[in-house]
Amino acid sequence: MRIEKTAAGRTDGLAVYVHIPFCVSKCAYCDFLSFPAGSPDGSDKRIEEYFATLITEIKAAPQKGRRVSSIYFGGGTPSRPDPSYIARIMDSLGNVFSIDENAEVSIEANPGTLGKDAPGRYLKAGINRMSLGVQSFDDGELAALGRIHTAAEAEESYYLARNAGFSNLNLDLIAAIPGQNRESLLRTVEKAVSLNPEHISLYSLIIEPGTPFYERYADQVPDPHYDHTAKNTGKRQLPDEDEEREMMHAACEELGKAGYDRYEISNFARQSPGAPGKYRCRHNVNYWERGEYLGFGIGAASLVNETRYSNVRDIAEYMERVKDSGFSVDEATVQDLTESDAEAEYMFLGLRMTEGVIERKFAERFGHSIGEVYGDVPDRFIADGLLERKDGRFFLTSRGLDLANTVMAGFV
Repeated sequence: MRIEKTAAGRTDGLAVYVHIPFCVSKCAYCDFLSFPAGSPDGSDKRIEEYFATLITEIKAAPQKGRRVSSIYFGGGTPSRPDPSYIARIMDSLGNVFSIDENAEVSIEANPGTLGKDAPGRYLKAGINRMSLGVQSFDDGELAALGRIHTAAEAEESYYLARNAGFSNLNLDLIAAIPGQNRESLLRTVEKAVSLNPEHISLYSLIIEPGTPFYERYADQVPDPHYDHTAKNTGKRQLPDEDEEREMMHAACEELGKAGYDRYEISNFARQSPGAPGKYRCRHNVNYWERGEYLGFGIGAASLVNETRYSNVRDIAEYMERVKDSGFSVDEATVQDLTESDAEAEYMFLGLRMTEGVIERKFAERFGHSIGEVYGDVPDRFIADGLLERKDGRFFLTSRGLDLANTVMAGFV
């Protein structure tokens, strides 16, 4: 297979993603590859089989011995299975790869599934960063989203992790929830800030086809690609575009005042004197800078040697394929990226970060300048007030952050 080769002499760190698809129940807005776990009698046989398959897949990885700089357990709800399963995966990864002593090792956790002893067990297993899916500190908004926890339980989970010894915590928040307004979003942000996490992610709710939210609210989304014949709920519950933009501006301003640096469109890291960028999510920064990454589990994506591919998305097929060969790559997803593909990704992913794209690094990586590749495209966005060029880098303006998709499309 093409994807089994590893560049000779490659020494840069690899990011590893492990997909845990299990959850207690599917949230109304979620279109991630996930599903409820456990049989009606409470058995977790499927979880046991899935983790055994993950270990087989990890052992078969052709990148054995590669240095790993970050590991990320995502889902689904990685905190749904017992922490012993995560410990087994960490042991397997340690036996196959060379994990940096100071590697960032993150796990996503749902406050509704985090047991009292879980944070301590995660730390013992080698996890050093936890991302709590809080979403809101308003119980009404949590109910609207279909979350299985309350605001009080989210706060309790935060303190469980902190008191266990976690010194790097992220809180995930969502803006533009049905029924949410500027004031309620700011109350959630203020509550999050009061807890003093090292990192806060704030994403605008996206209504995805195939979700219960799409059936309820698609007619309220100002996007011509959506099927607006979906059920009309009558009363508007989603903020309109102007309201959502104003809400996000207010929330970002509040986070900035509290000492959180907006280093990416939706991500904010607490500033640390003497250590700039200390609390940025290194795993995600690797994605945005187009570093290499390797995914394990159903649907997990990888980028190795300029080849992108993903695993099959059906759990039964995934387990059968790994059992037979150690691999479960969906052949239809394998893409050998051209230099033009790589340049485009470097630009539109790099522009997600507020520091933008450094011209010197682009030239070093591709052998020619941004101007030689894209001509007057950057100048047109600069003239429109969406892009700025300063100190050898291109980055989005405040207005450009609002219209980021428009700018990024210009480089594809």
